[in-house]
Amino acid sequence: MKNKNLLGLTLLSITIVLCIIPSISVAQQNTVKFNLLPLVGKTFAFEYERMVAPKMSVNASIGFRGKSSLPFKSTIEDLIEDENFTNDATLDHFTFSPEFRFYTSKKNGNAGRGFYVGPFFKYGKYNITTNYPYETDQGTTETVPLKGGIGTWGFGFVIGSQFKLAKSVFMDLRILGPHYGGASGTISGKMDLSPQEQQYLREELENLQNDIVDIETTVDAQGATLKAKSPWAGIRAGISIGYRF
Repeated sequence: MKNKNLLGLTLLSITIVLCIIPSISVAQQNTVKFNLLPLVGKTFAFEYERMVAPKMSVNASIGFRGKSSLPFKSTIEDLIEDENFTNDATLDHFTFSPEFRFYTSKKNGNAGRGFYVGPFFKYGKYNITTNYPYETDQGTTETVPLKGGIGTWGFGFVIGSQFKLAKSVFMDLRILGPHYGGASGTISGKMDLSPQEQQYLREELENLQNDIVDIETTVDAQGATLKAKSPWAGIRAGISIGYRF
């Protein structure tokens, strides 16, 4: 609920800014962009920027990734120290990031060009599925299909530069955008388990526990549930090509 309130407040703030601040010119106030950098992680990211006052703009980014294997798998394995969880894991996600920009250039700042700084908020929804192995009463290995979602949020500060490539064509370099917040989610799987199988699976899932992520596991005769909560930090960066109109 807290995450939804933060997101709602951010959206409301942007709406108010767009409605009450007068436009700085009739032409070329809007820019639509495609961020090339997230393609490395199989993510498509689009942005919209609008100038709302001299040297000031609001920028909104959305990103989405279709279901596929985990990106940066080795890094995730180092974090949770259990390759059983990541072997068959797939991930899809959606992110939304509104930000406010202040352009510092005396010459081109009013036109949304040059060096810029500003705060931003980032929300993400990540859906994950995996097959987690356990040992049956017969001594064979079966898997529990686990799936669920993790919600993330964070506030940060962005530094970048935007410049003109050609008439109405711009490049936006988001140089650095560190952010910090929190994450929480639930992953569960349903399967009939004997008492012995429950104990084995319970012991295996305890391997996911680490110093960064607080994981609560529940295993019963109907399956397993994992609840996770942790800090959430990251860095936003981007190389976007935009069209201004």
